[in-house]
Amino acid sequence: MVERMPSITELPIAEIVVPKDRLRPVGEAKVAALMQVIGEGVFLGAITVRRAGKVNTLIDGAHRLEAMSRLGRETIRADVLDCNAAEARMLEVTGNLTAGMTPVQDAIFLGVYQTEYEKLHPETKGGVAGALARHGLQAKNSSFAQMIAEARQVTPRQVQNIIAAGRALTREERDALQAVSHRIAISEIEKLGKIGDQPLRARAVEALVEGQKVATALRAAKVEAGDKAPVLDPVEAAFIALSKAWARAPKEAKRRFVAAHFEELGLLGADEEEARFEAAKPELLADIARNGGDK
Repeated sequence: MVERMPSITELPIAEIVVPKDRLRPVGEAKVAALMQVIGEGVFLGAITVRRAGKVNTLIDGAHRLEAMSRLGRETIRADVLDCNAAEARMLEVTGNLTAGMTPVQDAIFLGVYQTEYEKLHPETKGGVAGALARHGLQAKNSSFAQMIAEARQVTPRQVQNIIAAGRALTREERDALQAVSHRIAISEIEKLGKIGDQPLRARAVEALVEGQKVATALRAAKVEAGDKAPVLDPVEAAFIALSKAWARAPKEAKRRFVAAHFEELGLLGADEEEARFEAAKPELLADIARNGGDK
């Protein structure tokens, strides 16, 4: 649980640790602008810091902290919180989600947010809800994608693709995409999230950095592969064929298919939910134990 420490309102700048894995780099232009504003006697709010033992770790306010440091100030106003690492990460994300971020930063922050959210609420992981209900452990949390979709007025599928892209990116790829001078469209980030093959995704990232489109990288990779494409095993080939047929089928045809195979699909769905529940159960039980069984 996040708790504010009201007795602390100011901290020495030298005692504040800035994590090396912060999601958003400090921009020189913004620091320069803040230095000018602060130099004129105006300071735009306190920074947010996590207190763990005797260590003060920055959560939100990197630009303000850097500007104050460069101006030679020794202390800075701070909201000091008592929280765990996952809660601190989520606060870092939510403190930036409304700060006019680019689609690339949206993907990075939303991906990290879901990762940390699932650490705190493992019952919200996809596919676990049904099994949890059968075991009497169903929580009231709605899915992360649905919550974000409603807030941003997009579809849950779009959010899931954006999150998938953000979670798959390496640290180097994140930095490279954030360093480009051109704007990368949200549609390109969605396409990136649909690529399951890591080497191919890395190639698509390189294309985006160079100002090209994801489709260009995919076409080039396909041409280079030529007849060298690996032969799929029968199960994988059947899965791909079924997936393509399902995607092309109209909604009414899908309904008829479900009605015709309802019992078999129900059994398969139950097996899949049970498997996902078993995979998530250790983390779920650990979370329950950490919270004293209060779920």
